[in-house]
Amino acid sequence: MRGSAGFVLRRRRGVGTLELILTLPVIVVMLVALVEYTTLMILQSTVTHAATVGAREAGKIADIEEVVEAVQAVLGANCITLSDEPGSGTKVILEDVANLTTQFGDPNLDCQLPTNPLASDEVRVTVCIEMHATPVCDALRAFGFSLVGKRFQVSSLVKKESPEAIIPPPGASVRNQSDGLSSTVVNNGPPVHPYRPASTDTS
Repeated sequence: MRGSAGFVLRRRRGVGTLELILTLPVIVVMLVALVEYTTLMILQSTVTHAATVGAREAGKIADIEEVVEAVQAVLGANCITLSDEPGSGTKVILEDVANLTTQFGDPNLDCQLPTNPLASDEVRVTVCIEMHATPVCDALRAFGFSLVGKRFQVSSLVKKESPEAIIPPPGASVRNQSDGLSSTVVNNGPPVHPYRPASTDTS
């Protein structure tokens, strides 16, 4: 009886070891896929946010250098560096009806811009990032899920801000230089109508 019980116990251990050997690779692949998918979602969100920030900067009548600086500030948090070197796999495109189209980045990277036309008071920023320019490890390539040739491309459109709309917050000082003269204007809040008293909160 003891010999029979020992045989059964050893057999169970052997079956358990075999099951672990068969299932462990599947579990590892699933974990790697989960990590890679999560990383891709984070990068997609980052590129989308970078395009939005760049478009907002462009809406303030900023040039391509200022837009690139704003985009880089967002992408840098995920170890992505914009560069105009060939093969860098990064590009930022600024579309403006008045100033046509300007761009910064890999000259060999062809980004397909949106086909819908811009209005005269609109600007659009497109950010293109190829996978090899990101920290994503193409770990599933051996299993047929390669990221080679894939890219993130996001376009964001905003309306331009008129110079009158860019008003400093209350209490902020603005230095205005013209004809060699310098003056400082302090904004103390919204103007009061000459024939109406300022509203007062009595609560």
